Amino acid sequence: MNPSPPPVRGVLNVYAHPDDESFGDPGTISLYAGRGVSMSLVCFTRGEAGETNGVCAPGELGEVRAAELRAACGVLGISRLEQWDYPDGGLSGVDAEEAIARLMEAFEDISPEVVVTHSDDGVTGHPDHLAVSAWATEAFHRIRAGGMRPGGSASAPSRLYWRVIPAHRREALARPDLIYRDDYTTIIDARSRAGVRRRAEACHATQKPHTDYDDPLVFEMGAVDYYIRKFPKWEGGPSEASLFGGETHPPGSIFP
Repeated sequence: MNPSPPPVRGVLNVYAHPDDESFGDPGTISLYAGRGVSMSLVCFTRGEAGETNGVCAPGELGEVRAAELRAACGVLGISRLEQWDYPDGGLSGVDAEEAIARLMEAFEDISPEVVVTHSDDGVTGHPDHLAVSAWATEAFHRIRAGGMRPGGSASAPSRLYWRVIPAHRREALARPDLIYRDDYTTIIDARSRAGVRRRAEACHATQKPHTDYDDPLVFEMGAVDYYIRKFPKWEGGPSEASLFGGETHPPGSIFP
C-alpha cells in the first residue's frame, strides 16, 4: 500500500507523562513524521512521581524526565513539545475546566488535523491517564462545537482517536496490569519503523520498560498500533489504515 501524500495539518498526541509517547505509539508517531507530517505532543506532567532506576536523586526526577522526553521527541520526530507542569500522580485533583480550557488553547495554537490521546480506560487504569483522556476528549468536542477564541483563525481538529491495546495480545504480553479490548477501529502498521521504539524507550533511562521487546514477536507488536476512532463516528467496516481516513486494510488482514 503506497502512503498517502502528507496532509497540510498534523497530529497532536495528548498524554499524561513523559514516556507515554515512547511506550505508547512510537511507531505511529515516527511513521507519520517520516512522511513529513507535523507531529506535536502535549505532556501534562514532568513525571516527578515515577521511578528513578538509580539514574538520579528523587528530587531531580522531574528535570531529568523532562530532558528524557525532549530526547525521545528528537528520536520520534516530534517537532513541537508542550511540556506542562501539572502534578504527576495528582491530575485527578486538577480543576477540569482549567485543564480543558488550556487544551483548547493548545488545539488552536497547534491547529492539528488529528488528536490522539489515552483511551477512556487509561490503558492501565492510571488516574492521570483517565483524567487526560476525559479532558482531551471534552476539549476536542467543545472546540468543534464553536468554542474557539473570538477572532481565532485556526481550524478545529477533525479527527479524534483513543489509543488501545488489542485483546489478542493478552497472552503474548502477559501483562495483567494492562486493559485489553477488541473494539478498535484503526490499525497503523509501522513495522517499517520497528527499531524506533527501542531507541525512543532508551531515552527514558529512569523508567524501566515492563515489556521485553527482545522477544521477536513482542518487538514486532510494538510497531503496530491500535486505536478507536471517536470522531467522526465509526460506522463499521474494514479497519482504517490511516489516522487521516481514506485507507482501509483488506478484510482478513492479520496483524500482531
